Amino acid sequence: MITLEYKNMYDAFINHYKEKCVNPWHEISEEELNKIYDGIVTTQNIDNDYSFNYLMNLVIKKLSGKSDAHTVYDDIDCIPMNFKIFNDEVLVNFPEHLKGSKLLAINGIDINVILKEIDNVITYGTEGKKVFETEKALFNKKLLFGLPLLRNVDILSMKFIDLEGNEFEKTFVKNEKYSSDQMWDRLKYLHGNPGTYEIKDNKLIISHTSVQNRYKETIESMVEKLRKLDLESIDTIVVDIRGNTGGNSANNKSLMDFLKNSGKRIICLTDYRVFSGGRYALLDLIKLGATTIGTEIGTPLNCYGNCDWIEYNKHYFSSSSWYLAPNIGWSASSQEEYASEVTEEILKPVYFKPDIEIEQTKEDYINGIDTVLSYTFEMLNSKKL
Repeated sequence: MITLEYKNMYDAFINHYKEKCVNPWHEISEEELNKIYDGIVTTQNIDNDYSFNYLMNLVIKKLSGKSDAHTVYDDIDCIPMNFKIFNDEVLVNFPEHLKGSKLLAINGIDINVILKEIDNVITYGTEGKKVFETEKALFNKKLLFGLPLLRNVDILSMKFIDLEGNEFEKTFVKNEKYSSDQMWDRLKYLHGNPGTYEIKDNKLIISHTSVQNRYKETIESMVEKLRKLDLESIDTIVVDIRGNTGGNSANNKSLMDFLKNSGKRIICLTDYRVFSGGRYALLDLIKLGATTIGTEIGTPLNCYGNCDWIEYNKHYFSSSSWYLAPNIGWSASSQEEYASEVTEEILKPVYFKPDIEIEQTKEDYINGIDTVLSYTFEMLNSKKL
């Protein structure tokens, strides 16, 4: 059963998606979608934000497959913790005093069982994106309380074991709101410190970890400062795009212009969180001859993109509205353009692999060491790169 309020919201999203997505039935047919929807609403009660969160994310996963991570239902209520995953081990990232503690279970249910349920409602196009979406799901109360295994409880009881082998629990109440001093800086968690730089060992390190419009002035201000630097002693520019989940790819331009005119060797650091407009930064850097170091990114190079948002009763939904293949310079922004020009070759997923593959290790993470940056400097300083 689904209440009229949530039925109307669902219908608003589907109508928006059918209008905006350039190929709305690229994974399943409308008939198949209706069967999935009917199967849920006839067996489950969709009568609150938590169960509706489950319905929406499950439907979006079925619609999107692995080629559309821009069709989104955005309903997040954070607990004051976040996590880092290493080979299916879920470790605490925040708060700092619990860093490295391992999450064992939620409400007595083994964490691996919970992770399988989460996988039913997160959308991803690469294994790296799966990890990132799982990390984010684990701090989202709206998603966790919507899972069938946790839907009929009012408290999340998370069981951990710390680095000394001591077990402990943290509990979170469904309707509890947390004060700002209990929470971490979510923007910094997601984007790091975009628009900043430092010089170390004759290397210029630039943090280009977001191209969201909120950081446009910060990026422009940084580039102005970079243009005034004396680069004579700089032998390499390291551009760190790790965590760049996108935004407005136009915000890449001023930095790329500076780099193009610098005449310096460029290194680009990548990770599993690079997504959307972040991949445009990556492709721009590759065109400038950058050596890429790190891991795969969180998206195929070609995919559905460009979020087109609507709001309905203070709930926010987006549909992808373009198909983008920047790797070959092709895009489609309407259903007519897509239908008349698309080919199987354009749609064949293209995945990025760095020149040198290296990822953050669990041991270094616990000890506060940046594995990838340390490796890069070791190789540069020893003239092996």
